[in-house]
Amino acid sequence: MKNLKKSVMFAPPGIRTQLTIWYTGVSALLLLLFGVAFYSSLQTLLSTSLDMTLQMRSQQIAEGITKRNGQIVVEDIVHELPELNATAALIDSFDSDASDVSADTINQSQGTAYQSSTFVRIFDASGKVVYSTSAFAALKPPGVSVMNPLHNKPWRGTVTGTDGQEIRLYSTMLLDRTQLFGVVQVGQSLSDLKNRLQDITLALVLITPIILLFSAVVCYWLAGRAFRPIHRLAYTAREIEATDLHRRVPVPRARDEVRELATIFNQMVERLEHSFAQQRRFVADASHELRTPVAVIRSMTDVALSQPSEVEEYVAVLQEVNAEAERLSQLINSLLTFARADESQVHFDEDEVRLDLLAADVVESMKPLAEERQLTLCAGILQEATIIGDAARLIQVIMSLVDNAIAYTNPGGRITLSVQTYKEQACLSVSDTGIGITPQDKEHIFERFYRADPARSRAAGGSGLGLAIADWIIRAHHGSIAVESQPGKGSTFTVNLPLI
Repeated sequence: MKNLKKSVMFAPPGIRTQLTIWYTGVSALLLLLFGVAFYSSLQTLLSTSLDMTLQMRSQQIAEGITKRNGQIVVEDIVHELPELNATAALIDSFDSDASDVSADTINQSQGTAYQSSTFVRIFDASGKVVYSTSAFAALKPPGVSVMNPLHNKPWRGTVTGTDGQEIRLYSTMLLDRTQLFGVVQVGQSLSDLKNRLQDITLALVLITPIILLFSAVVCYWLAGRAFRPIHRLAYTAREIEATDLHRRVPVPRARDEVRELATIFNQMVERLEHSFAQQRRFVADASHELRTPVAVIRSMTDVALSQPSEVEEYVAVLQEVNAEAERLSQLINSLLTFARADESQVHFDEDEVRLDLLAADVVESMKPLAEERQLTLCAGILQEATIIGDAARLIQVIMSLVDNAIAYTNPGGRITLSVQTYKEQACLSVSDTGIGITPQDKEHIFERFYRADPARSRAAGGSGLGLAIADWIIRAHHGSIAVESQPGKGSTFTVNLPLI
């Protein structure tokens, strides 16, 4: 009871729900990958754009800085760099004085530069600072930021200030034609860039659940529409019963998996219908076959008991009863064989068997029966053929084919048993000069209880199961059986079995 409760409690959801969960999970993974890729690309793009901006600023500042009489002179670049007003104003004041940039002037402009957080610093050719905005006081750039430009190598990097703020720096050379006379450094705070990235991240975090919820709802709805044909199929299949196997489930027009499922289901129902019909026919035929010997036995015993008779007459009746009982026993054994075969409970030995020797033994053992019927039973070509199989079952097949030939061959006829090999197949054939089989009968000759000539076969003691049992044994040996016949000229049964 506890296990049942656990199984009910942890039962997996339906396919529709599973599809929705999987689709939502895949969508979430794709959105995550997209978000990471988008964030990385955008970060790279903004960082590259910032580096290009710093490079352009440094070039514009460098255009306003020249060297005259061994001193660095700064020109007016206020209108070219509106975002660097404090720096440009400071540079403009140096230009109006046309003098060296001194520490006093720097100190006078620190307040304005600090408020604008403008990072500009200028070095001379010896690496000495000749100008710096007040914001640079909170930075400690590495020495390579100056040494590289002094060796004609621009430098860019990120520096952290004393307040923890990250600054992006770019250093480049100041050239007078081809002569290097200084270095200019331009910086920009990364706070704006980070704020933009944080805003974008927040937007993605807020939008993603909404998208996932919407996609889950749409997926659940689409899955419901996709499963509608399956629901109709299940509804129809639920109404089909054993007595209503002629019905079929609807097949959708679309050539998809549901159509394939419906087609396969209809094929299965068709096979079941055929199997049930065959089973009902088998039961009816078996009942008829069992009733005949029982009726004969009762008739003979009733006649024998109804009036006094001599001992010889009682013995004759008992002999007839014994014959009918023997026939009834064979029929019951055949039915039991088929019942076990249908349940796959019959075991076959797998030994090396000489099919030609088995054929020769059957010819010798059944010659007296053939001669009693005024028939000639002989062996034709018997080539050596070794196969893997059950010798007793194979003998049963050969004797059944020969017995069938004897039953349907008129006196004076001939029956020939041959064994030949073709490539990887052993071919056993039983030919007779009997009455033959019509084309209509050939289609049913291996069915259970089928007789091409019911009256004659029953008179000969046949039950209509011999060829059906032979066909089952041969298929169990991975072989095949076929018949060629012409009415009035005889028949040839051919058995093909794989050689070793």
